[in-house]
Amino acid sequence: MNKIYKSLLAAALFSAGAANTPIAMAQSQNAAKKGESSKKTIGSFTSVKPIGQSGTITYPAETHEIQMLAKSGVTSYNVGGTGTIPGNNDFTAFIPIKGSSKKGYLSVNHENNPGGVSVLDMRLDESTNLWEVKAVKKVDFSTLVKTERNCSGGITPWGTVITSEETTSGGDANGDGYQDVGWQVEIDPASGKIVDHDGDGKPDKLWALGRMSHENIAVSKDRVTVYQAEDGGSSSIYKFIANKPEQLSEGTLYVLKRDSETATTGTWVQVPNTTQADRNNVYNTAKSLGTNWRNPEDVEFGPDGKMYFTSKGTGTIWRFKDNGTTVSEIEAWVTPKLYEVYYNGGSQTEDWGTGIDNLTFDGEGNLWALQDGGRNNVWVIKPDHTPEKPNLQLFMTTPYGSESTGLNFSPDFKYGFISIQHPSGSNTDTFTDAAGNEVQFNKDITFVFARKEDLGKKNADRGKGNALVPAKLIDVYPNPFLTGTKVSLEMPEKANVVLEVHNMQGKSIETLHSGVMNAGKYTFDFTPSEESDNGIYLVRLQVNNQKSTTKIMKADN
Repeated sequence: MNKIYKSLLAAALFSAGAANTPIAMAQSQNAAKKGESSKKTIGSFTSVKPIGQSGTITYPAETHEIQMLAKSGVTSYNVGGTGTIPGNNDFTAFIPIKGSSKKGYLSVNHENNPGGVSVLDMRLDESTNLWEVKAVKKVDFSTLVKTERNCSGGITPWGTVITSEETTSGGDANGDGYQDVGWQVEIDPASGKIVDHDGDGKPDKLWALGRMSHENIAVSKDRVTVYQAEDGGSSSIYKFIANKPEQLSEGTLYVLKRDSETATTGTWVQVPNTTQADRNNVYNTAKSLGTNWRNPEDVEFGPDGKMYFTSKGTGTIWRFKDNGTTVSEIEAWVTPKLYEVYYNGGSQTEDWGTGIDNLTFDGEGNLWALQDGGRNNVWVIKPDHTPEKPNLQLFMTTPYGSESTGLNFSPDFKYGFISIQHPSGSNTDTFTDAAGNEVQFNKDITFVFARKEDLGKKNADRGKGNALVPAKLIDVYPNPFLTGTKVSLEMPEKANVVLEVHNMQGKSIETLHSGVMNAGKYTFDFTPSEESDNGIYLVRLQVNNQKSTTKIMKADN
């Protein structure tokens, strides 16, 4: 075991487990009625129950597993810097090494001021089906003064990653004629170095792409065509045509102009971007040239040849066909309304709301949609979805105070890499991940998810999990208490339940329940004995393979 591995292990990033074997997907009758696929692909699952935010995440634990990879304030840099990685994790990009889905670099944006990017050098240990983080690099932006609010970004076909600055703060500290922030920045993930575009030996930002509140970037397989979304400013969709393949430092910039407020057609209008003044002021110039789409948050290539983008302000996912100088078939593909969610045990409507943010397609044409607003859900829109005949599933709910960010898949679409940004520090619920880590969403976390047969070990509890979230089920009152308190529990469905009280040293003080518990409401009394009285206790609830911990206190008389 090398020194880097030991240090990461000590930081509780991962631990070893046994090899797993395939298991069958659990399907509910409701899911079957909706035509849910039984194929063992990452987009094949039964929806979780819509519950809004809780103390942890919910995901389809019957079929999927997660593994923590990095945590803000815990994971340490060992290349390019010292200390621990910062928070506000955003774009989470997996850049494969030589096309591999089992080894690559995970580039994680940090949406701060100053901003940052961390790069994890990772490998999949096929004997355990667990990911190992071999090194954690800190990208140095000091040669470019700084980056700021590194939001989303994109991966290029030639194996680099682009990080997007979502701000137009003013300042030219190095006097080079370009404003310091508001740009796209290309990084070589292998070296952690910023790309030198003009060959003068110094790194550059991608000035020709324009200064704006960049949300993301999508680079075409033709290595020439680029699309960008601006969250704020002009709130427009842009297209850039490079003069040479793989060289995004020179080219022509356009902004999308819809022919009318309701038209299904539009035109690409050229935006001046040849001089430093032009490039510094793109976000202002484009306001009068293009259409305001109400805070576009992401633009992505669809498997049907169309472009898909979000409107965070309206909660709409739009799509259109690019014909070169014009566009056609502009359509509001997903719109805010109540959608029926079929979960294991029933169905209910869930409000789509607003705040639609990141978009990512998987290998089957499912569109994964992450929300920053509303209920902050992770949705999956099926390929046959239409506005008239909706077909959506709910993959994940998020912890209190947070949003999910930056979803990106491995080339074989078996592994999804995602982050949870700014969760509440008051979240105390825990559960055990695929590597055996006790995961608590009280700081930013980056993790990988996959189907169970592709991630982690198989044991007696795997395959029996469900989407129950202990944090939403348990309540303790009074807390603090004088002599005794009541622990209330509401079970939405039948499950195996262990409810215990521990002292702060981890010793079990009292088992309130252990065994199968039917759906319903339950109340348990807890009165500590004098010999066990230490003032602070932990109520630990385990529902199948999900765990929650709630702190309670005895007040002084």
